[in-house]
Amino acid sequence: MQKLELLPLILSNQSFFQNSSDLTPRNISFSHFLEGSEIKFICGPRHTGKTSLLRQVASNLQGLKMYIDFEDSRIQDLGSESFQIIEEIAAEICRKESERNEAGQVYYFLDEIHSIRGWESWVDRLHRQGAGIFITSSKSNLRHEFSSGFAGRSQILNLFPFSFKEYLLMKGARIPEPNFIPPSLSDEILCMFLQYFENGGFPDVIKNGDIRLFNKYFEESLQKGVEAGYDIRNSGGLKELAIFLISNMASEYSFDTLKRISGIEDEEILSSYLDYLEDIFLLYRVPKLDNLQENGRGKEISCKVYAGDTGFFKAVYPNYPDSLGLRFENLVFLELLRREKQVFYFRNRKECDFLIKEKESQKISTAIQVSVYFGSPAAREREILGLMEALDEYGLEEGLILTMDDEEVLRIEGKDGKKTITVKSVWKWMLE
Repeated sequence: MQKLELLPLILSNQSFFQNSSDLTPRNISFSHFLEGSEIKFICGPRHTGKTSLLRQVASNLQGLKMYIDFEDSRIQDLGSESFQIIEEIAAEICRKESERNEAGQVYYFLDEIHSIRGWESWVDRLHRQGAGIFITSSKSNLRHEFSSGFAGRSQILNLFPFSFKEYLLMKGARIPEPNFIPPSLSDEILCMFLQYFENGGFPDVIKNGDIRLFNKYFEESLQKGVEAGYDIRNSGGLKELAIFLISNMASEYSFDTLKRISGIEDEEILSSYLDYLEDIFLLYRVPKLDNLQENGRGKEISCKVYAGDTGFFKAVYPNYPDSLGLRFENLVFLELLRREKQVFYFRNRKECDFLIKEKESQKISTAIQVSVYFGSPAAREREILGLMEALDEYGLEEGLILTMDDEEVLRIEGKDGKKTITVKSVWKWMLE
């Protein structure tokens, strides 16, 4: 495809891109993306709204805006040759705008540009020429390459499926103050939360109420990875591995179990497949934290696996027995990710679901337990004992238990005095 053939494609994309009237605003602060000359990088799963966020950002900028979708096969067929053609088209548009005294800063919005080899040097040259650059990618590991390759002149924003606040915005509901919700509104918000919990946070699923889309997203993610050149020699084993881990979200795994489920005997291959599933945001691994590992004496680190969205559970294995508590824990984990928390879990004699480590001090600052069945005496005892053990272990005075709808404040004697445990409904916590 030559320049004359590529021109109509790019122009048609501009018309779509610059129409922001149908966008649902994300509950994300991107004001820093409108300032400074750094290269801006938005990274997150497919279908979570990275392109829509680009459109939202672009609507707040003045100048020439060039949007390019590098997943379009017509552009991919050209490979790196498309870079020069895109620049020439941008220069022509800029000249025409100058004649109308409307030209100014040039911005490039480059969707999934990692699909084309050599993109880094092209972006580097555009940036040094003074263009504003906004990039998206659905590959997690590209964040590290981007940070090092453009060190000191880049900003990264991690995008996840919609939060509960964003779900309410999309549904046209008012976001209430969590501590000032009248009983009538409380029941309404709880019902909406239960729908959010069931359907997950992907925008089109929320709009259409069709969780079957998750199966499409799942298959597409696996297929795109194979096509993108990952060394996937056993695609069937990879799929079985992904289905098993999503169906057992918020759980630990052993390599013996994964070998049996996937039929893959080589632990090195299994490990690389887990890396791949994490790279495409289908799964996340959270390491166990204890004092042995803190002091460098632990050699092996256990992990829990969480799904990229709770909606994948019923889509990829609809007949699998539903563990409501594990999906509930997965939901909380994703919210902690949105809040940019460094997350671990704790298990000694008992277990605590989440420990939060401060990035600056590397100290444990928060312990969180998650319980969908907190009204049960057995569950209540188990959750409190696990949380108290973590609080004592790390010298914390306060802990948090997130429940479906229970609320109270407990004062419980620990090893070094009384601890305060706040029991809070998860949906109110998600509105904070």
